[in-house]
This record gives sequence, structure tokens and C-alpha cells, in this order.
Amino acid sequence: MTFDLEAFKASYEPSDAALAKFWETYDKENWSIWRCVYDYADDNEDLAATKEIVTEFMKKSAGMESESFGVMHVCGNLEIEGLWLFKGEDPENMFGKNEDTSWFSWNQLGPDASDPVKAAIADIWAATSTVGGKAIQDTQVFK
Repeated sequence: MTFDLEAFKASYEPSDAALAKFWETYDKENWSIWRCVYDYADDNEDLAATKEIVTEFMKKSAGMESESFGVMHVCGNLEIEGLWLFKGEDPENMFGKNEDTSWFSWNQLGPDASDPVKAAIADIWAATSTVGGKAIQDTQVFK
């Protein structure tokens, strides 16, 4: 069974069931998973402005829909954390299209679907109230 990004996007919801379906077809040879954390959280002063950082990031990612999927949360003390799926072994296409990627630290998860990797991904993609113990204040999904 090959991974179908559009089918995953159509069925995505923040739940363990959606993640179980994802892991059934995830193709580590052709896709990679990356976590991002906004480097300037200390500069965020209010929720509306912090949400706008994420909104602009999503807008600047336009054109990447066929090769990526991402969830970004504003959580805790106006921190931004996200998790992205990219076609290929790295997010270089995104970096070339969206200059705002330089405001984030990026770390690859996997490529193997070990239990710690699955737990880290569930912490972002299946989250509805907290991320890493921090209250979620806003969530945006890039489909």
C-alpha cells in the first residue's frame, strides 16, 4: 500500500484513529517528518500577533500543498510548535518557497516509526488541549 497524501489530508483529524491510519501507509522512503519550534517566542507579546505569525507562515507555504502537510499550535507562553510531513528526505522545497522557515528550528523525527517517534508525532497531530503539557491556544492546519 502506498501513501496517499490527499487521502490522509481528507481524513485528518486530531485523533489517535487518524494517526493509526497514517502509520498504516506512511512511506519512510519517500516522505519525512519534521518538527519545528519558533525561535523568537520570547518576543511574542499577545495571542493575536502570535497567531498572525502562524497565519502568514501558512500563506507563504502556498504551492506546497501537493507535497506537504502540517499542523502548528500556539501553546504555553505564546510559543509556536509544529509538525510537518514533506515529500522527500528534507524540507528544502519549503525552505526555498517560504522565507519564514528561517525563524524556526527544524528537527527530523524518524525516519523509522519507533514508539518515541510515534509519541512525539501524536503529541502534535493528535493534540486537542495540550502540547508537551502546555495549553493549546490556537491550532492551524496546512492541507
